[in-house]
Amino acid sequence: MRKPAELGTRTRVSGPFTSLNITIPGLVALIASSSALAQESLRAVEVTATLQDQAPALQATTEVAGRLGLSVMETPASVEVISQETMERRGARTFEEALRGGVGITAGGAPGSPSVISTRGFTGGFITYLFDGDRIAVPTMVSRPQDTWNYERIEVLKGPSSVLYGEGAIGAAVNFVTKRPDRNNPGAEAMLSYGSFGTARAGVGLGVNVGEASAFRLDYSHQETDGYVDRNKQRYDNLTMGYTTALTRDLRLDLSMDYARDSALSYQGTPLVPRAYALQPTDIVSDANGRVVDRSIAFRNYNFDDAEMSANSLWTRAKLSWQIAPEWKLRNQLSYYTADRTWRNSESYAFVAPGRIVRDLVGITHDHQILTDRLDLANTSPIGGMKNRFVAGLEYTKTDFSSNRDFSNGSTAANNALSVSEFATFPGSYGVFAAKPALFAGAGNRTVFDARIPTGSVFMEDALSVSDRWTLVGGLRQDYVKLERQNLDLNTGARASFTQRYKPTSARLGVVFAIDPDTSAYAQYSNASAPVGTGNLLLLSAANAAFSLSTGKQLELGLKQSALEGRLDYTLAAYRIELDNVLSRDFSNPTLTVNSGKQSAQGLELAAAWKATRELTLSGNLAWVDAQFDRLIEAGNVSRAGNTPPNVPGTVANLWADYRVPGWPLRIGGGINRTGHAYANNANTVRMNGFTTATAYATWSLQKGEITFRVRNLTDELYAYWSGANSNNQVLIGAPRSFEVSYRAAF
Repeated sequence: MRKPAELGTRTRVSGPFTSLNITIPGLVALIASSSALAQESLRAVEVTATLQDQAPALQATTEVAGRLGLSVMETPASVEVISQETMERRGARTFEEALRGGVGITAGGAPGSPSVISTRGFTGGFITYLFDGDRIAVPTMVSRPQDTWNYERIEVLKGPSSVLYGEGAIGAAVNFVTKRPDRNNPGAEAMLSYGSFGTARAGVGLGVNVGEASAFRLDYSHQETDGYVDRNKQRYDNLTMGYTTALTRDLRLDLSMDYARDSALSYQGTPLVPRAYALQPTDIVSDANGRVVDRSIAFRNYNFDDAEMSANSLWTRAKLSWQIAPEWKLRNQLSYYTADRTWRNSESYAFVAPGRIVRDLVGITHDHQILTDRLDLANTSPIGGMKNRFVAGLEYTKTDFSSNRDFSNGSTAANNALSVSEFATFPGSYGVFAAKPALFAGAGNRTVFDARIPTGSVFMEDALSVSDRWTLVGGLRQDYVKLERQNLDLNTGARASFTQRYKPTSARLGVVFAIDPDTSAYAQYSNASAPVGTGNLLLLSAANAAFSLSTGKQLELGLKQSALEGRLDYTLAAYRIELDNVLSRDFSNPTLTVNSGKQSAQGLELAAAWKATRELTLSGNLAWVDAQFDRLIEAGNVSRAGNTPPNVPGTVANLWADYRVPGWPLRIGGGINRTGHAYANNANTVRMNGFTTATAYATWSLQKGEITFRVRNLTDELYAYWSGANSNNQVLIGAPRSFEVSYRAAF
């Protein structure tokens, strides 16, 4: 298989296009016509289970850990790299599936905020998502289901990282790195697959050299499925393109564009039913009120027949890099992102005896644009004879966001109009999205708001090698955030606006001690900030905006080693994170909201990859976390202190094996995941019990390419893995056993 593209720079785009006239046959024809440029003949794909594919890649550099070009071994923090080869071997078709294999990571998210993760005790808005090293906004607003084909790797930096990417990054930063132009690796590749539930995938990629100093790459992927839940068709399309050229010996220009489109019918979760009413009660959920998941309706979708969840996004970027001198480098990147998103669903389901499901009505649209310019200057000159790497820069971001938001009012009349039979089975029996004004009556149920957020930032990072063994790594960032918001209540005609300013300062200080060339120990302190509540600045209300930002801090200790002559790589980390200024109710007056709450998490993480023999590679990870609300008062003066935050399992473990059968063009392998119990709500009254799933695959190398047969969820385990939109009444059910056949080839 072609080696991955070299690290470089790209541009990413997203925007409101209604159609994209690209067909798979057309792209295949384009690849065929470009074979002369590719200068490579079709050859067999041979994927070996190398340590580099499966391990933490300790000697590799990443973008997510900062702009100093430090390797994973040199970084005083937990950094994980999930390569394209690893995603292929594990059968990860989407972002969610790829991230579920990460150390201590669970992934899910209701369709209102798909493809979000939980790690180190924090979820959703307290995780930062990056694309090619750039942040758009909080993932609960912008994350979308995407195919992994267009991406070279996924990088995960654990712990607070506001010092690198601004507000919001408390639990982790995740960077999705697209495939990039590479003059040393031209050629083409293709993928086709088909499996259970009518799931079909196709992907093509083309890289060509242009002239003597330029390269171009194009990747397109398409995925569609009927879904393992009733009436849950989904479709994802993603086009990424990049162009790089050396304008002079010292001046380089990188251009890129990313387009993504997705649509789904939006399964929102399975409602809990009193055990006495369940036809096939299960024990996958434990509920304080004695409710269960009824197997007979576990995969039933109670959304409307015309439900919609869709998005179009376009992201373009241009980056200019100037090597001023051997030790000085100046970079400037200009990017523009635009997106439209739509939700028209019933999201909340509650069982009412003897056999009705009461639903709600939610209609939301997003119109989202972001303009960003970042300038930074890097220097590698020694200081006092000590090796030093330094970067400092300025960043300006202007965000424009508008949203129409409609919610049914929960009245008896609305609930009766929107309820449906628990055993409705045929299209047409679930109703349509009813835009009737009476259902939305009441203040706050039909609103339009606009937000404008200009942000200026000053940042710096430095890595000073005070000796051959000791390296100090530090960083500092000052953000200047201005939030301007206007609100119009369409039901009352009331208008309101407010302006709020924030000046968060973020820092990190770490030390790395090289015990030997293959072993390093580290310690790091870092802090971060995030908007109060859900960590979402875009939806911050006037009342909540008046509070100080939530502030997080982390202390982490770790060890990284490559042993047994490179056949064994492992990392070990211990950490504690504390988050202050969490919204809570006032203890003496529960009708008042204050920001006196506190949340914490502490844990251990281990990841390892072992080339046991020439034919056998083993890899895995294990994570334990103790997360809790230290102080939190909710309505009714109820304390949640000591409770576990939702969607945070105490343990997550993964194990994979890959074996090359001697004398045969055959590889076999598989994986096991064990996820401990997690709670669906702050009250911890709904517990999603732990589960174990397993996968297996066999790959046969052909003269041209390779074919893989894969089985997911071998034991056909029924399990709940994430809370639904109504966290007190519904949970998301995982996919049953499924099969897939795929073909890959490189040209």
